Amino acid sequence: MNKPIKIKLKTTIRQPNEQPETFELWANGTLIDKGENAYLKYVEVQDDNHINTTVKMGEREALILRSGGVNMRLPFSKNVEQTGSYESEYGVLMVKTKTRKMTFKKNNHDGQFVVQYDFNVSGQSVGEYTLEFHYTEGSQ
Repeated sequence: MNKPIKIKLKTTIRQPNEQPETFELWANGTLIDKGENAYLKYVEVQDDNHINTTVKMGEREALILRSGGVNMRLPFSKNVEQTGSYESEYGVLMVKTKTRKMTFKKNNHDGQFVVQYDFNVSGQSVGEYTLEFHYTEGSQ
């Protein structure tokens, strides 16, 4: 069943010897419930680019797919290094995520998905990321 929702995404990036950077995004989207997993779908607008984003949320595994102005596949699995991809104007870069923490809580009207991971692009660490998705039922 598809439900219209409001999404708040808070991204925190930590790099050694630097202050953490935090970004917030608010979007309207759709929640699709499928058993133990749920899917958030929304469109993010960045500099005239529309990025379609799908977030598969689960207790042990998760996946973020982005297409449009940015093409990216980020897989997550607790305490396991996963390989994904990021497509840029320079070509496709291989990325790796090592998930430190992942929680998914939902009820009838809202939910929260948090994933904390080490992020590597082409073998180089680009920091520790924390993504916090909060969603509530609401009209689009």
